[in-house]
Amino acid sequence: MVPHVFPAIVLSLVTLLATSHTDAREVSGVTLKEQVRLAPNGPVLSLNGAGLRRTFMIVKTYVGALYLENPSDDPAQVMNSQESKRMLFHVLLNRVSARKVARALRDALVLNVTDEAYKSLKPSVEQFLSMFDGTLHEGDECYIDYLPGVGTRVTVAGVDKGIIPGEAFYRAMLAIWVGDHPVSRTLKAEILGEKTKTAQASAWQRHRDN
Repeated sequence: MVPHVFPAIVLSLVTLLATSHTDAREVSGVTLKEQVRLAPNGPVLSLNGAGLRRTFMIVKTYVGALYLENPSDDPAQVMNSQESKRMLFHVLLNRVSARKVARALRDALVLNVTDEAYKSLKPSVEQFLSMFDGTLHEGDECYIDYLPGVGTRVTVAGVDKGIIPGEAFYRAMLAIWVGDHPVSRTLKAEILGEKTKTAQASAWQRHRDN
């Protein structure tokens, strides 16, 4: 076997062994599907990455997960892609106001857009806020889906809350997690799959050392 080909084969085997025997991934006790569809006949989206969101360094708030048609670790490509996408967050708090969650997301969005851009997005932001009411409980999931040519579909705890038209709002929403000022740089790295690649590289290094 050609020497320089061997490392690539080993790394591929490490990746295969890490994913081929399961249809799900566990993050902080939360089981996440490796693949989803946004519609019965829609394209398959793969889990790009997932991680834990903490507040005040210790409070486990939610597990966030990003699904893409074509996995990528490039924030610009992720935000600007016109393909189907899903940002999921799985609530870990015992109970929390849904409106409080939405307002926190709005505040994070504001940090990632210009004042001028926010003015044009404000009607969409207000529509988004109106979709969150009542109380979220541990185990509830919220989906923020991008449907090409349609817009942002929001699902809160299993309830379809409707569509926010256009593409600009979804791009701004994704910036909350993968933009220049993310809610957590650790979570950003995790949902972009960077930590998975690091783990695979470490596995290859251990194999080589042995």
